[in-house]
Amino acid sequence: MNKTEISKLVEYSENGPVKKVFYDEGNIKAQIMCLKAEQTIPPCKMNHDVLFYVIKGKGYIFVDDEKEELFEGTVVVVPKEAKTRSIKSDEDMIILGVQGIYDRK
Repeated sequence: MNKTEISKLVEYSENGPVKKVFYDEGNIKAQIMCLKAEQTIPPCKMNHDVLFYVIKGKGYIFVDDEKEELFEGTVVVVPKEAKTRSIKSDEDMIILGVQGIYDRK
């Protein structure tokens, strides 16, 4: 079992988003991402499916040609087949990101 107090991981920076991996074993990698208002996680390609859960704040996620609003309680799953994904905050945000690291059959 692994227990983590998310509140102890929350940290913002004026220099850009703060990402803290708190679990990386077996088939799961989990991290907390903290973005101040108007910060962006730039477009990137992921090699694994990723689940994002918004703990706090509002913003948008961009996956390929799609744009979806994010707010507290929102869950978005981005498949590894997506070419790019990025996140932009409208206000301070805390996001849980969980990667499933496995090969689908």
